[in-house]
Amino acid sequence: MITLYSGLVVQKPLVEQIIPAFERETGARIDATFEPTTVLLERIAAGERPDLVLGVSSSVADLARGGVLDPDRVAEIAVSSVGYARLDGGPRPADDSATAFLDYLLSARAVAYTLSGASGVHFMKVLRERDLLERLDERAVRCESGLTVEALLDGRADVAVQQVSELRSVAGPQIVEPIPHELQSYGRFAVGARPGAGDDAARFVTLLTEKSTQDAFAAFGLSRP
Repeated sequence: MITLYSGLVVQKPLVEQIIPAFERETGARIDATFEPTTVLLERIAAGERPDLVLGVSSSVADLARGGVLDPDRVAEIAVSSVGYARLDGGPRPADDSATAFLDYLLSARAVAYTLSGASGVHFMKVLRERDLLERLDERAVRCESGLTVEALLDGRADVAVQQVSELRSVAGPQIVEPIPHELQSYGRFAVGARPGAGDDAARFVTLLTEKSTQDAFAAFGLSRP
């Protein structure tokens, strides 16, 4: 059994395509846990040691420097942008500018964003720098973890903000677009294997860099590193 701790950014392609194909090909089994990178890091800091960690590149690099992961078995696998989701026929930004997007958020009934993921940290920073965070939080759906698009689909929010791939990972009628470039943050993601994790874990790291996997990631809005 290979244990994998992974961020949410690649959950759907991993669960639906990549892990099943790997298990069929190798006979190895993967036990995957999906949480925001910050949550996974807390579990690792508490002493947990999965065979594989997939998350924000800088955090994976820190784990390699600290000996939790093998530096020779670390690879960057994807780049993601922050996006927003809305329902077709509902309000939308007046144009593609940052000002129009921020006005759109402030006029929404409620905006859902995550408190623990990289996209949420960036989103709060953007709003805080413009003295808008407290205003938006008066009506926000603040998600401790999980997928913010669920709050859009169940009616709690009019807008959901998260990584584009995460917003697309739940089936539904939502329209997903990147936030304006001026407000954007492009997240880099990597995977690494712990020392002694075994050949199958190393093989999975390699698989995530191959064309078939990159094509699966691209279908969810991720690009090559």
